[in-house]
Amino acid sequence: MTKTFAITLFAASCLMGGLAQAQSTSVLLVEFQGPGGHSSGNYGRTSALHAAARAVIELQKSMPTGSYSVAYLSGGNSVNSIASDGSFAVRLSASAGMTAADFLAKVALAAKSGADAENAFRNVKPGDLTAGAPADIRYSVKQQ
Repeated sequence: MTKTFAITLFAASCLMGGLAQAQSTSVLLVEFQGPGGHSSGNYGRTSALHAAARAVIELQKSMPTGSYSVAYLSGGNSVNSIASDGSFAVRLSASAGMTAADFLAKVALAAKSGADAENAFRNVKPGDLTAGAPADIRYSVKQQ
C-alpha cells in the first residue's frame, strides 16, 4: 500500500509540474525613448508615451482577443511635459497557441509600427536632431 501511494504521489507531482510548465507564459518589456521636453516650449516633438500607446493599438489589431494582456503602460515624468520615455509589459496567454518566437515577432512589429506612426505624425525622420538629441522615437523589446 505504501509503495502504491508513493508511486501515485510521484506521478501526481510529475503531472502537476507538467501542467505548470504548459501554462507558463512569455512576458516582454517594450520600451520607447524620445527627446521629450516641456509641453509649451517644445510643442510638436515626438512623445515616447504616444508611441507606446500606438504600439498597444497595433498589437490589439494583430493579436486575437484574449491571447495576451498588457500589464501596464507608463511613461513621462509630469503632467505638462512631452514624455521622453514610455513602456509597457505584455504577457502571452498560455492558451494563445503561439510560440514565444512568433509572439516576440508580433510585439516587435507592433513596437516598430507605433514608433513609425508617432515619427510620421510629427514629420520626424531617423537622423533628425532636436536640441542636439535624436528627434525620432526609438524602441526596444526584451524578454523578462
